[in-house]
Amino acid sequence: EVLVYDNGAGEVRQRMRLDRTAQLTIADRLPDLGPHARFAAIQYARGDLIYVQDDDVIVSDPRAIVDEWLEVEAIVAAEHGQPDFVVCNMPPEFRKVYTDTALIGFGAAFHRIAPAKAFDRFFAFHGLDRDDQLFLRESCRVFTVLSPRVLVDVPKTDLPWASAPNRLWKQPDHIEMRERMLKLAREVRDS
Repeated sequence: EVLVYDNGAGEVRQRMRLDRTAQLTIADRLPDLGPHARFAAIQYARGDLIYVQDDDVIVSDPRAIVDEWLEVEAIVAAEHGQPDFVVCNMPPEFRKVYTDTALIGFGAAFHRIAPAKAFDRFFAFHGLDRDDQLFLRESCRVFTVLSPRVLVDVPKTDLPWASAPNRLWKQPDHIEMRERMLKLAREVRDS
């Protein structure tokens, strides 16, 4: 099952394979949730294992990320019950910048409950509004700061629009908003 969220149009599209043909239908219309849309789309998924990837990269072997999650999950489930960790694809050069967070758009696998657990913990601590623009834009940081992470390095190819001027990381207020959210998420983690 593949769910595609178009955060420009606010649509969740569900693609299902039927006898070697792909049928694409609009499942629902949602408000513009920006980067948080990937988490909103999870409500439409039928499975428990979620794999996410942004539209500006092609991961050479998504199965490698999923296989790593399955391997770790077998250990975690036996010891701790439901898994709340995330396997993130992160090349070594990014690990110097993202020391306690991750870019899940490079490819990530997690259990469908993991983001909700992180977000519930965040909001219980801060009492912010779930529609807050900072949260909608930076929720991936909340998720990866407050969830145990396993880092893998699966080759990826940046597509041409990865560096388009409207990309989030190219927006003038990106670093300030990222740092604000990281501070809030770290307060929760360190409490």
